[in-house]
Amino acid sequence: MRRSPMHDRKVGDDIGELLRQTYDDVLREPLPDRLRDLLEGLETDRSLFLAEARACEDSEADHALIER
Repeated sequence: MRRSPMHDRKVGDDIGELLRQTYDDVLREPLPDRLRDLLEGLETDRSLFLAEARACEDSEADHALIER
């Protein structure tokens, strides 16, 4: 038995609405303490991380030049 295009569209609209409601509910949930602490630590250590990454890149570039 074939379904009408209107039926398929209604089902799609219903699914979309349920997904939006679920997404909105998740956004309202509080952030777990462990994840919040991790994000805060990343923000605090960001400048240190960037400095270490630059130093590593510089070291790798120096090593590549020596090998040539």
